[in-house]
This record gives sequence, structure tokens and C-alpha cells, in this order.
Amino acid sequence: MSDLSAKLAAYPAISQVVAATLAVWPEHEKYIATRFAADDADFLARCEEFSVLALANMGDALAEYVADYRWMCEEFLAEEFFFHREGRYRLSTFAEAYAEVYGKPEYMSRYVHGILISQILWHPHAVAFDLFRTQFLANLPEGAEYLEVGPGHGFFLTFAANSPAVARLEAWDVSPSSIAETHAALKRLGVTREIAIIEQDVLAAPARHDEFDAAVISEVLEHLERPDLALQSLCAALKPGGRIFINAPVNSPAPDHIYLWRTTEEFHAFVEAQGFVIDAAWDLPQTGLSLERARKFKASISCIVIGRKPE
Repeated sequence: MSDLSAKLAAYPAISQVVAATLAVWPEHEKYIATRFAADDADFLARCEEFSVLALANMGDALAEYVADYRWMCEEFLAEEFFFHREGRYRLSTFAEAYAEVYGKPEYMSRYVHGILISQILWHPHAVAFDLFRTQFLANLPEGAEYLEVGPGHGFFLTFAANSPAVARLEAWDVSPSSIAETHAALKRLGVTREIAIIEQDVLAAPARHDEFDAAVISEVLEHLERPDLALQSLCAALKPGGRIFINAPVNSPAPDHIYLWRTTEEFHAFVEAQGFVIDAAWDLPQTGLSLERARKFKASISCIVIGRKPE
């Protein structure tokens, strides 16, 4: 038994995902071993809980998901070569991203599959979701009204729906097809609570005011031409003292990333400029790099911010 298999032996769902991935991509073993090397038992137990739900969401299509994960990583690598050669993201407008990614159902299907596997196999993605669970969701006030933008695969909404502190849930998405996918995912994940999933563009002029105790926008801002307007809209929608969970990367080329922040300091200043006070922040370098090396080599860093609307 390898060191990796031994470490993951107590976590059957994670082990199943890892084994399926290595079956189609054996060269990925060193990377995966690095990803899990420093994880303690408590964190792995929470990752296992996520992985159980992920497998339920995939049904009998795990092999397809991991094949799409390998394909996605290769797509990302091509974007990374461009970024380090040109010093910018390849795309800069939503229209370009729609033409190349969002408007291609087959491409989007493979991309979404790959992203779900990355939630387990990419350390920053796993830690980001864990921070949402342990540092944000766990500290919401009783009776909280919860808003999420871009619910996607439905896992943030699922855990929020299972929180006894959350009294009402609402989610916004600009795409009717994405909303349909979220509904389907929530059904597969066993969510039965009522959730209002509304077709609404977060970039529109703020139409909701002082309504929510909590807002979540994870891996959405980098896809927008005007992420400042998105955060201003959410700031308006929060009650005074309401809290927000933000996840966005710096120096993170991807097929549909269009807004580039170059340093974590730049991103934190950006969040504050939209009206938020930052209560806590974590900077998560890509798997295998220290934060110092990620900054030196302009590698991807996931910026997690828990902010607050001033009272």
C-alpha cells in the first residue's frame, strides 16, 4: 500500500475519487499526494463528507467526471502558458467567454464536471469550502436570511440549507440553464427545503436593500467585467452588520476568467473599496507552493474574505 493509500484508507469516498483519477491519469499521483500530505484527521473527515455528497451527485458517472477533470487541467495549463507569456488573461469580455465557453453546452458540461473533482483534489478549493463551513456558516446568527450568487453545483446551498441557523435561502443566477442545473443538483443532494432561486443579474443596479444577514459569492467575481458593481449590489442587499463570504483568485488564468487581480493586497483593497470591512482573510496558494513562492512566481492564489457591511 502506498503512503497516499494508507493515509486515505479511513476515507472511502475520497479514496474512490483518487483511485478513479489515477486510473485515467497515473502521472497525477505525485500531485495528489502533495495535496493530501499535510491534512489532519478532522479536515479529512470534513473532506470525506463533501466527497460522499459529490459521489451522490455524480451517480454512476465518476469515470466520466475524472476524465473531464484531466481534460480541464490541460485546458488550464494552456491558459497558464499564455498568461505567463503575455502577462494577462487571454479573454477580457463576457462576450468572448460566452462565445468560447458558456455558449458551448458540451464544453460547459465537461468544465463543470472537472470543477467538481477539483473541489476534492485541489487543496485551495477544499480549504475554501471548509472555511465557508467552519468560519462563515457556523457563525451565522439564528434566523439568518442567506443569499448566494452563482450557486452552480449547489454544495454551498446544500450546507446552508442544512444549517439550523438559516431561516430563509435565496440564490441569484443570470442564466436560466444554470438555475435548472442547480435545481437538479439540489435534488440529487437530497435538499428538500424551499430555496428561492431567482434569475437576477448581480451587475444590475441594486434592487434589494438591507434584507439579508449573509451573502456568498464564490468563484464568480473573476468571471465578470465589473465585479465592483457585483459587490456593491451585495453590500446594498445586506443588512447593516451583515456578513459576506467571498472567494476569488489572483493570477489565475482559466478559459473563462476575464478580470485579473495581480496581488492579494490589490484584491483586499478592491473589496474594501466596495463598502465592506474585512473581518478575516486567508490567502491560499496553489497546491505544492508556499505563499511566498506563489507571490514570487505570480502563481494562482485563492483569496478568501469574510467581510461585513458597516452598521
